[in-house]
Amino acid sequence: MKRILTLTAAILTITVSAFSQQDKSLYWVVETNTQIKNYSVVRFYNHNNQLVHEVAMDHVRIDVTKPKHQRKLNQLLKNYQDRVASTSKRNKSKRSI
Repeated sequence: MKRILTLTAAILTITVSAFSQQDKSLYWVVETNTQIKNYSVVRFYNHNNQLVHEVAMDHVRIDVTKPKHQRKLNQLLKNYQDRVASTSKRNKSKRSI
């Protein structure tokens, strides 16, 4: 009986800790000047609304209502996330403390 209770408690603890991890998703925001329409700024924010990356695009007007532009922005965000993930893996220490 103790084993079953211990096993159940362990499973619940693992499940709760897995769901309590923060979502590390990013989202994009596009800003285009109303007077100069051939210039756009794409900013990536994390779940805490903190700016993590900014891309200035000259001679490009991004219309976020177009699905083609949304796909391109999502691909740009995915490329950024992949680049950050590969950089963080490369910078990890190979020695244990």
